[in-house]
Amino acid sequence: MADIRKLKNLRKKLKFFALTLAVLAAGAMSFYFSVPEPTFGKRLPSPALYDAGGKLFHVRLSMEEEWYLPIPLSEMGKWLPLVAVGVEDRRFYEHRGLDWLALGRALWQNARAGRVVSGASTITSQVVRLAVSEWEGRGRTFTTKAREFAQALKLERSMTKNEILETYLNLAPFGGNIRGVQAASLIYFGKPASRISPGEACLLVGMLKGPSLYRPDRRPEAARRRRDFIVRLLKRRGALASDEARLALIEDLPSRWISLPWRAFHFAEMVLNGQDRPENASKILTTLNLELQTKLEAVLERAATSLPENITVAAGVVDNQTGALAAWVGNVRFGANGRNSWVDCGLAPRSPGSALKPFAYLAAFDKGLLAPGSLLADSPLAFSGRAPRNFDLTYRGAVSARVALADSLNAPAVRVLRLAGADHVLTLMRGLGLDSLNPAAAHYGDSLILGGCEITVLQALSAYSALANGGVWRPVALLKEQENARGRRMASAAAAWMVADALDHRGRLSTLARGTLGEQWRVALKTGTSYGLRDAWAAAWTPDYTVAVWVGNPEGEPWSGLVGARAAAPLALTTMRSVSPKPRWYNPPNGLEQREVCALSGRPPTGACLVTRRDWAIRGVTRDTPCDIHVIRAGRSALLWPSEMTQRDTPPLEVRKQPEIVFSSPVAGATYYLAPLAKDQKIPLRVEGAAEKVWWYMDGRYIGASAPNETFFHGFPDGRHAVSAVDAQGRTASTYLNVALPGKRRQETPPPIF
Repeated sequence: MADIRKLKNLRKKLKFFALTLAVLAAGAMSFYFSVPEPTFGKRLPSPALYDAGGKLFHVRLSMEEEWYLPIPLSEMGKWLPLVAVGVEDRRFYEHRGLDWLALGRALWQNARAGRVVSGASTITSQVVRLAVSEWEGRGRTFTTKAREFAQALKLERSMTKNEILETYLNLAPFGGNIRGVQAASLIYFGKPASRISPGEACLLVGMLKGPSLYRPDRRPEAARRRRDFIVRLLKRRGALASDEARLALIEDLPSRWISLPWRAFHFAEMVLNGQDRPENASKILTTLNLELQTKLEAVLERAATSLPENITVAAGVVDNQTGALAAWVGNVRFGANGRNSWVDCGLAPRSPGSALKPFAYLAAFDKGLLAPGSLLADSPLAFSGRAPRNFDLTYRGAVSARVALADSLNAPAVRVLRLAGADHVLTLMRGLGLDSLNPAAAHYGDSLILGGCEITVLQALSAYSALANGGVWRPVALLKEQENARGRRMASAAAAWMVADALDHRGRLSTLARGTLGEQWRVALKTGTSYGLRDAWAAAWTPDYTVAVWVGNPEGEPWSGLVGARAAAPLALTTMRSVSPKPRWYNPPNGLEQREVCALSGRPPTGACLVTRRDWAIRGVTRDTPCDIHVIRAGRSALLWPSEMTQRDTPPLEVRKQPEIVFSSPVAGATYYLAPLAKDQKIPLRVEGAAEKVWWYMDGRYIGASAPNETFFHGFPDGRHAVSAVDAQGRTASTYLNVALPGKRRQETPPPIF
């Protein structure tokens, strides 16, 4: 009787098995012609930003609040695809979406057990279940299963096997809000999927059977048993060698989630809020250089420790060769407890103080209106009672354009703005990326060049990088694909070189700043301090990089320490020294030439100019109007100063002359007696207080050059001689001496000098 009952039960199970198989097959075939082909693309990935070297540095949750980082199959490494196919669907590359052998086996096992003990889903059918929104969340009925199989059959006709496997591994859940093998590898193991070991691959694939049941951080024992089972299974099948299996079985399980990188927050914000970023991009390649970013952060964080808590710093670095924004700190206080710590101060418009003066000089040089040696008046005359004061509340009188720009003098800057034309200068600034300067030039007046406007750190980087690139502007790139954009020439290379040469003035730097740069380094530097000590600026550039720094209170409150030269310049120079690979400077570009000019006026000399020197000019562009401050009166050279340089209306206490250079040898009027038989007798010439270089003249004729504190020896013939010295800032000193043989009578009237 027992055997008869067993036989009857077996027949019932066989009938159930056959009927079920027939129903599923018939349903799948009928649905095959009615259900639509699967479609994809609804789920958006997590924004993932990679630096210029391909390193992941910033990840955020997807629109579905998931960590979802889809990658190509080629970036999943060797083990994950191998283990997934070996465990989930051994005949994946053989069937056409439905594994009839596996289906039959599963139905028979379930029929014998009287319950579901085995499944027959293929990787293709699981892709349908994971990806096709029409069936997500539906119950697991025969109808649903049949339609799923039908769509799997269709999917195999529209996608390759590797595309299906790639989709599966990217969409598979791995516990919590983790989706896909890349996010799972980074969160559980701290490395990309391409680098995980066989044991780690077995652990992740084991989680596919139950992402919550086999989470290693919450259910380590269950996760270990599942992993070990898969390792031994693959070893038996020959997919894992004995040594690989042994190492996989002794690997530790991850005990906690590893946070995904969240570096350079404000840079990431700019990229993710930019209009050029594709919404469905799974891998965003940016211009950030993580090495330079780390260096910039370190420089600013060290500086922040000595600043009041309500004062912050924003800065950026642009690679001049590509236009790439290589490093960006929008707020060094980011993440602190202050209410403004999340604000990107680098994108907030602030008054630049004197930081825009170089662009007025750039316009004037480029139009040929001025040369670096041209004389300008630093005086209050011709301003109708509204003369701009310098930062130190003094005037210097007659100065060269080079000195006026290097010392950031206000009155000469306004004169240069008026000379070049405010409309022209404003158009130039806008063309260099200073987009916030929207009103007309009349709205700003003279204040355009003195800080009566607002710009951002990013705009400053855009404008100054054009100076660094020889007058060629290109937009600052945030994405790798935007690098090396075609530039737009806004000024001649010669004019840009003149500005850089004027601001490459190491004598203006403090001892600390010069020590920071080192002896071999050259860098152009411009600072700015806004009215009321609310903003401190510095921009520095070399042929390789441009750096812009802003220091201030996010709410615009003043602080006595907000002076560009003291608060911002050291940070710009330290950053430049940190990021630049080696000292490098510009060669004079084509179109630039040195011409003979009057040592005082900087214009081509006339017969009345006693001392000349060589200075830079743009060939065919710089005006060749002769010197008009030297005239001949009573047979001698005399000075005829323009009215704005006489300072007659300037109170004496407001005038501070540029430090003079003074002869220490020879003593004025001294007589040098030459030995009758001696040959090549030379007289020592020396001045004190000169800067950079000294050019020497005897009776108006150039005789040589020397270092500032070096004694220059030169031979003199018998007679009375005028000796003059001119330094790199255009300052002049003159004296005279007598040279005679013993017994010769001396002249009573010295030669004319000025």
